Amino acid sequence: MSGLRLVLKAPLEARLDCTGLLPAALSGLSEAAAERRVLPYGTSRAALGDLFTVTRGASAALVISGDARLDFVGAGLGAGEILVDGPIGAGGGWGMTGGRLVVRGAAGDDLAAGLAGGRIEVSGAAGARLGGPLPGARTGMRDGLVKVGGGTGPLAGVRQRGGLILIAGDAGERAAEGMIAGTLAVAGGIGPRAGRGMRRGSLLLGRAPDLVPDGFASCGAADFVMLLLIARRVPELAAAFGGGLSGRAERLVGDRLSGGEGEILVLS
Repeated sequence: MSGLRLVLKAPLEARLDCTGLLPAALSGLSEAAAERRVLPYGTSRAALGDLFTVTRGASAALVISGDARLDFVGAGLGAGEILVDGPIGAGGGWGMTGGRLVVRGAAGDDLAAGLAGGRIEVSGAAGARLGGPLPGARTGMRDGLVKVGGGTGPLAGVRQRGGLILIAGDAGERAAEGMIAGTLAVAGGIGPRAGRGMRRGSLLLGRAPDLVPDGFASCGAADFVMLLLIARRVPELAAAFGGGLSGRAERLVGDRLSGGEGEILVLS
């Protein structure tokens, strides 16, 4: 069965909580039944049909017209695909375990928080705490892939414990803070205090930081076969760095101030 297409009737006047707006929950519903679904809207609630024109789409994906006040789009997604034509608000892809979320625009704060699987692609920029922890959690995303076509706010990859984050633009300050495992790749520039409190994991940089972070020591340049293997398995990684990786990088190890053994690899 083809998926539904939700087209906003007008720009949102308040924040809309899209939790539960998932392909699996809507696929068996008629357009009329979907329109009766009620979501939190600002300080009140609203039926889907009050805000969106609901039609049957040409593909199996759930297609939504974007708005910067659409919060928690794809939260809890376990299977299927959500396509957003435009921006989304905060909490996109919270706690996803599978499936695919594609945003043809920018995303707000806390994108991919607690990601446990699946794939998120954002063509524009993303806000703060990309791939960070869910509220009350001690660690951030632990699996899956996140691809951001623009830059990000501060704390990208904060307490990340797995998975792969690709940032085509610049990353704000304190990227990879408290990182436990996984890979954060930044093709553009990176803000100050990157890798602070990093325990393990890899931070791949397309250009050297303006200042070597405290607690990191350079081990010099070397060839890393694992970079070529990762790029072969994940073609988007090589594409983020101009279409290819030589495998050569300067390696910095830290954060030694926290007893960490993480690494910053500045690609050649």
